[in-house]
Parts: sequence; structure tokens; C-alpha cells
Amino acid sequence: MTAMMAVAAIVVFAANPIKVKEGNKKFFKTAEGGALLEITYDGASYDDRMPLTEKYGDMTKKTQISYEGFVEEFSERNEKVPIVAKAADAKYKISIKVTKVDEFINPMGFVVGPCIRVWGTLTITDISDGSKLLVVDIDEIDGGSAFNTDRAFNDTFGELGKRIAKLK
Repeated sequence: MTAMMAVAAIVVFAANPIKVKEGNKKFFKTAEGGALLEITYDGASYDDRMPLTEKYGDMTKKTQISYEGFVEEFSERNEKVPIVAKAADAKYKISIKVTKVDEFINPMGFVVGPCIRVWGTLTITDISDGSKLLVVDIDEIDGGSAFNTDRAFNDTFGELGKRIAKLK
């Protein structure tokens, strides 16, 4: 039992998919005000083998699903910086630039189905002057297995939203 717990702890600590590259990693501890959220897949690849649009035809739908997953989980954990729809209500902009997506079937999860992994960068800027407040490298984050690919995208961005909101 002790050995299993040690292995689990090593996996958890070694597998942190978000790394603060610059700025204040405790941004959400002191920040207050609305944030616009933008997710872009422009130029992203599927497993470094092909353009993402060749694998998934409807990227507009995938972008909306990703947006909803991030907002749902981020909003549950962070009340001081809510995601807003109008620029007039925003003090910050959260930009997620996805560079690579991979999909695999996870036979070991609670649900046997597709799992989406994502790589990219998350940047938070101050809208008033355009200064970068936080830059986070996203390195292979996933949300676990799902019943279908759309749900897997939603879960992956939900996991990202959770982890970003925990930066305090």
C-alpha cells in the first residue's frame, strides 16, 4: 500500500502540465475584475503529423466546446476574475493558443473512450495597456477519457480551467 501511494505521488508531481513561464504565478490571489476568454487553434497540428483541421473538420464547434469547458471549471473555482462576454466588462484578457492536439483511447479510465491532450500557451494581459501579466506553458494536459471526442475536448479544457484557477 505504501509503495502504491509513493508511485501515485511521483506521478502526480511529475505530471504537472502547466508551468508558469513569466509573470506573477499568484495573479489570481490579488486580481479582481472581469476577463475575456479567447481560445484559438490557428496553425495547430494533430500529433505533429497534419493540420488539425484535417483531423477535425468543424473547429468552430470544437472551439466553443473548449470555451464552455474552461469557463465552467474556472468559474467554479475563481469568483474574483469572472469570465465575461463584453469587452466593456473586462479588465483582463485570457488568450489560449493551442499549438498541438493529440487523441488516444484510454483503456484504463473509468470510461473507455477518446482522450484529448493539448499543448500551447495561456497568456493573461491587462486590457488597459496590453502588458503581459502571466504566461503559462501548457504541456500535454488532458481531461481523461470521455464517451465522445466533443466531451473529451470539453473535459480537457475543464481540467485546464481548474488548474489555472488554482494558481494562487
